[in-house]
Amino acid sequence: MKEFARWTALSFALFASGCVSLLPETPPPAPRYHIAAAAGAALEGAPLDWSLTVEDPRAAGIYNTTRIAVSSAPGKIEFLTGAEWTDRAPRLFRIALVQTFEDAGRILAVGDRTAIPLGDIVLETDIRRMEMFLQNGSKEARLSIFARLSDGKGEIYAARLFDAASPARGADADAAVAALNDAFAQVIPDIAAWTYEKGDAARAALSSSEPLN
Repeated sequence: MKEFARWTALSFALFASGCVSLLPETPPPAPRYHIAAAAGAALEGAPLDWSLTVEDPRAAGIYNTTRIAVSSAPGKIEFLTGAEWTDRAPRLFRIALVQTFEDAGRILAVGDRTAIPLGDIVLETDIRRMEMFLQNGSKEARLSIFARLSDGKGEIYAARLFDAASPARGADADAAVAALNDAFAQVIPDIAAWTYEKGDAARAALSSSEPLN
């Protein structure tokens, strides 16, 4: 009986080792990407004596997602296959903005609404376009960000539209995201430099009780 049990166990082990699963294989997870902050060294300068709150960007539903938008015709939006952001794209953009300001070191008190509930200056952004554009053989990343500086209570100090485009050097997801990050590398430092300039002008005008131009 013991001999039979040993042979049975051995036979089962040999059978199991040769089994091939009939279940479909689970596909590998899609690559996940983030939005890089700008190099802080390029934005270094004299310290500023005001605090900054960076609001969560506003965006339409097609951009307020982890999926990467692709436009192949006017008014037509699809999504990149086999790749996605690590978080909602507007949140990643806000994190990149905050990190850029932190790395530059000119404003000590900077953060989102949780970290800085109401800063002296509030940076608000609207994402109007954040997508790959594919048309007539062209493949490029396109960004359009409308930014406002305010007191967080309704008074607007300055506003400006920031646009950027960057060609993709390939047809895969890595090339698409690299192009998007190249476009962000144009927009983010421009927004930061503009915030320093207009935010400081707003604080100076408020301190001297002079109207802003």
